[in-house]
Amino acid sequence: MDRLQPDIYIAAMGRSGSTILANALNHPPNQVMFTEPGFHTPPYRGLLNGQLARLGQKPPLPAKGDDPVSALRKALGTYLEGRKWGFKEVQCAEHRKVQQLFAPKMVLLGVRNIRDIALSFFEKHQKQQNTDRFPPEWVRRYCLDESAGLVRFHRALTGPAMVVRYEDFTTDPAFRAQLAQQTGWQLHGELGTGLAGFNRQFELDRHGATLGQPVDPAQRGLAPHYLDMANDITAACGEYQRHFGYD
Repeated sequence: MDRLQPDIYIAAMGRSGSTILANALNHPPNQVMFTEPGFHTPPYRGLLNGQLARLGQKPPLPAKGDDPVSALRKALGTYLEGRKWGFKEVQCAEHRKVQQLFAPKMVLLGVRNIRDIALSFFEKHQKQQNTDRFPPEWVRRYCLDESAGLVRFHRALTGPAMVVRYEDFTTDPAFRAQLAQQTGWQLHGELGTGLAGFNRQFELDRHGATLGQPVDPAQRGLAPHYLDMANDITAACGEYQRHFGYD
């Protein structure tokens, strides 16, 4: 194997539904999708260990001094050979590095209405009791920076790419059929995989192991001022909203 080239790379923002998308595509042994493994920054994130255990693989040893492609080849090259595989990340700085290092055969851009991303962050941080670490200003800054970065990343892509809007993926069977046709992957994966381990049991309680339907703000249990903040963030992210068809 001369080059470890992912068949699919999911470039997304947090809270855009990228975990559900990755889970749908993850159908071992022939289709393997990793969730935020940090392949571009060996020795990888601890988050990868549970995913490898489900595949019957041992966690890779730290690969100090190895470049990312060499490290991944040593850790998983034999396993990945002959399989469709890919992974997803949720930071634009990581998207650029993955594109440079691994040159994925196809990029899926996971997007969602920025208002719902902001509301989802507010709810997640409250339910995980993380509001001190991630205050509303963190959400605003993340949404502004990452939405702008994702637009730039999309515009710079020259290879095969497809925009996967959360709203279309979760509600439109025809869109899912188009996605399967364009990627050549089946969408038969277990949608709830890993959510409880990511401290996202509240999402399983709401949706079960099914495609999530759009969430009414009232279901999130947020105070009214969070809705106002989400509306302000949406207005500030106008370029992203227009670019991905949310205006």
